[in-house]
Amino acid sequence: MILKIYRIIHLVWTGIFAFYISIPILEQGGLERKLYNDAFFIALWIIGVFLLFNKKLAKYGFLLTIMPFIFAILIYIF
Repeated sequence: MILKIYRIIHLVWTGIFAFYISIPILEQGGLERKLYNDAFFIALWIIGVFLLFNKKLAKYGFLLTIMPFIFAILIYIF
């Protein structure tokens, strides 16, 4: 039960960063060449959401859902 609550909290805070990355896609209304990286990390987050609630693949789900967070940090730093 506690692990499910942790997974939901993890999805919420990583979802915030996934939404942060998807803002340029939503503003321009389409995918241009420079927005493919953003769309790729959003897709990774969505795949990670599905893997997160699978018992055997939960570790990979945690890894994939944290990718937009790492991407946002790298964008902010550089």
